[in-house]
Amino acid sequence: MTQDAKPAMPVVTVLGAGVVVQRDGAWLLGLRQSRWGFDTWGFPGGKVETGEDPLDAAARELLEETGLELRAARGTQWASGWLETGRVRHVTLFVEGEADGTPVVAEPEKCARWAWFTRDTLPPNLFEPTRLYFEAR
Repeated sequence: MTQDAKPAMPVVTVLGAGVVVQRDGAWLLGLRQSRWGFDTWGFPGGKVETGEDPLDAAARELLEETGLELRAARGTQWASGWLETGRVRHVTLFVEGEADGTPVVAEPEKCARWAWFTRDTLPPNLFEPTRLYFEAR
């Protein structure tokens, strides 16, 4: 390695849980304000903590972000892609379930608003993991 060359940054892998709540043919998506996926629409969800069960993480994230309680949770599919190309990879378990009530913006620093979208009305600017979910369907 030359004196000016910097060592390559190691690739980090993040395990995430994406919470898929569907009602009357529409999915709940939030307009993200977080660093990863800023100004894109994505499912509620987030990182699975060390030692945490992904289904528990999904329920925790949904409650923290929307105030909704997850019921009948089941892991349905996996996706992997990049949160930061060549630097941060995500491996996401999509957890489908039910939740009653109206979502609230409980973490405005992470999400500007929640909305329901049908397959025909999905926004073009989907968050990477959410886009992969719909591509696999």
